[in-house]
Amino acid sequence: MDRLVRAALDAQVSRRELLAMLGVVPFVIFAAEPSSRPATHRSTVASNPSAPTSSTPAATAARALTTVAGPTAGGAMQIVAHQDDDLLFQSPDLLHDVAAGRPVRTVFVTAGDAARDRTYWTGRERGSMAAYARMAGVADRWTTSDAGVPGTPIRMHTLVGAPHVSLVFMRLPDGNRSGTGMMVHHHESLMRLWRGDILTIHAVDGTASYSAASLRHALTTLMSAFQPTTVRTQDWTIAFGTGDNADHTATALFVQQAHRDYGAAHTVIAYEGYPVWTRPPDVDGADLTGKSRAFDAYAVDDSLMCLKPWCAGGLVTSLRLARQYITASESVGNVARGAGVRVTASSQTSLTGQTAARAIGGFAHDGARVFEQAWTTDDGREGSWIQLDFPAPTTINGVVLYGRPNPDDQITGATLVFSDGSTVPTGALAANGSAKTLRFAPRTSTSLKLLVTAVSATTRNVGLTQLEAYDNMPQVATSP
Repeated sequence: MDRLVRAALDAQVSRRELLAMLGVVPFVIFAAEPSSRPATHRSTVASNPSAPTSSTPAATAARALTTVAGPTAGGAMQIVAHQDDDLLFQSPDLLHDVAAGRPVRTVFVTAGDAARDRTYWTGRERGSMAAYARMAGVADRWTTSDAGVPGTPIRMHTLVGAPHVSLVFMRLPDGNRSGTGMMVHHHESLMRLWRGDILTIHAVDGTASYSAASLRHALTTLMSAFQPTTVRTQDWTIAFGTGDNADHTATALFVQQAHRDYGAAHTVIAYEGYPVWTRPPDVDGADLTGKSRAFDAYAVDDSLMCLKPWCAGGLVTSLRLARQYITASESVGNVARGAGVRVTASSQTSLTGQTAARAIGGFAHDGARVFEQAWTTDDGREGSWIQLDFPAPTTINGVVLYGRPNPDDQITGATLVFSDGSTVPTGALAANGSAKTLRFAPRTSTSLKLLVTAVSATTRNVGLTQLEAYDNMPQVATSP
C-alpha cells in the first residue's frame, strides 16, 4: 500500500484521486492495447504551411460575425490544454462526432512538454494523431498546413482518410499541475498569464508569443475560421489549486472569454477534469471500448504514460476513461435558452429525470450521467413531439439537434413545425448522439415543434439530448 501511495504521489495524483485508487469509488483497469505501430512513425503526405498575413482587430471582429457558412460550419471544436485531455475528459462525445463524420477540430493550447525536450512533446503530438486516426478508422496519414491566425504561425494537421478531422498545436509551455510554470520556460504558464503575473507567454518551439489579449484573440479567430456550433473545453467552474490541473482551468477561462467574441451560433461546454473520479462511472459498453482504444493509440507515443495495472498512472487512467461529466455551458444566439421559454412534450420519463426540460438546458451539468442528459419519451415512437413556446415572436434561422447517444432509440425522420405552419424536414439524426445542424431562411415564430415522423425498428423510447434554436446561424451563400 505504501508503495502505491508513493507511486501515486510521484505521478502527481491528487488526494481525491488517491482515495479513488484505494477503493473509495469503483474503478476498472485497462491495460494498453498492443500495437505494432512504431512509436515514432507518422506518414505526412504534404506540407504546405500558408504564409501568415496581417490583420486589424476590426477585420477579425467582422470575420467572427460572418453570416456565410463555410465547409466546416456546424462542427465541433475542442480546445484543451494537453494532448490527452480531449481523449480522457470529452469522450465519448468526441468519439461520436468523429464516427458520425461531423467536422471535428481539436486545438491543443500547450505542448504538454513536462519540461522535457522536443522529442517528448512531438511524441505526444504523434500520439494525438494516432488516436484520431483510430477513432476515424483510417490510416494514420496527415497533411500539414497553417491554422490561419493572421500574423501567428500555428501548425495544423488534417487526416487524409477522414478530412473532416483536423488538429491544431499551439505549443505553449506546460505550466505544471500547480500552474507555477517550469524553470526551463522561465516559469511561464497559462495560469500566470491569466492572473497577470506575466505579460507574455512564448511557444516552446519559438514560433509565436502571446499576451492574454492576443491569446484570447487567437482562440476567437480559430473558432471563427472553423465555425463550430459546439465548442468543448475544460472546467472553468473550479478554482485554481482545488483539484484540477492549472493548465486545464486556465485554458477553460481563456476559452470562456474567447467564445463570447465569436458571434456565430454555438454552445460552449465545460467538461470536468481530474475530480471526475469521485463520480459514478457512466461510460461503458462500446463507448468505453472505443474510448479506451483511442487512448491506447495515443499512449504508444507518450513515453511517460504507463497503462499497466501496477502503474499508478494506469489506475488513474482507468478511472478517467469510465467517466465523462459536464459542469457548465454557455450559448451565443440560442433562443431556446432565453427567458420565458416554455417546453412541453408528448411524454417524458420523469422517474429518471429525463424530462423535456433536459433538451433545452444546455446539457446537464447537475451531476447527471451521460445517459441521463436527455429528454426521453415514455414508450414514444412515431408521432412523439417536443415543443418550445416563446414569450414573444422570435426569429430563428437554424437548429442543432442532438439525438440520444443510444443506437437502439433513433429518430430516422422528423419535421420542424413553426407557428405560421411552415415546416423544415430534418432527415435522420445520428444514432450515436452526434449533432445535426440545420440552416434555413430566417422566420419569425412564437413556437417551434419537433415532430417525430420515423424511428428505427428497435426504438422504444425516442428522445433528444439537446434542441438548440438559433437566430445567428451562418447561412450557405447563394449565387446572385
